[in-house]
Amino acid sequence: MAEERKVVVVTSMGKKFRGFVDIPNASLRTTDLLNSANIFWKDPSEKCFENAVLMHNVQLVLDETSVCSKFDTLQVKLSEIIYFHDDLETIGDEKEKMRASTMVQKTKENIQRVTIVTTEVSNSFYNISGTFFGLFKKKSNDKFIPLTDVAITEIYKKEGKWFQRQIELPHKFICISTSHIEAMTME
Repeated sequence: MAEERKVVVVTSMGKKFRGFVDIPNASLRTTDLLNSANIFWKDPSEKCFENAVLMHNVQLVLDETSVCSKFDTLQVKLSEIIYFHDDLETIGDEKEKMRASTMVQKTKENIQRVTIVTTEVSNSFYNISGTFFGLFKKKSNDKFIPLTDVAITEIYKKEGKWFQRQIELPHKFICISTSHIEAMTME
């Protein structure tokens, strides 16, 4: 039976959408859902874009305190998502680490820390550091790469000057879009 999961999506224009996505079952990771070739839609007849996710009860948030708009449903194109995170505390913690440890044993690779600089859009970009489990090269072919123990700094230009601000995450877990990675390094 289909369920819903709370998700926060940050798009390439700096917009933040908070809402719910349909998932076919509770054991499916949001990362796997959005990396799927055929994203699950409870009602496929609602689909306008092939490369989009349908969100329900959505709030468009421009900063942490103000809701700009509300939508019953909203289709967000995957190509516009810079990163997202969900409300599952364990997905970026024990479940992901257990799953990843199996992958690490198979591939004989160590857990690595990565730092990623995203592309600049609307006078803003992100400097993201986090822990990656598994083969980064293999995962870089996916649409989204999961990172744990994440720290995000938004770097933005305002009135000709550059500023920085830390982005607070509820569970230190995000999935970053591979199409928005401009540069990266592994430690």
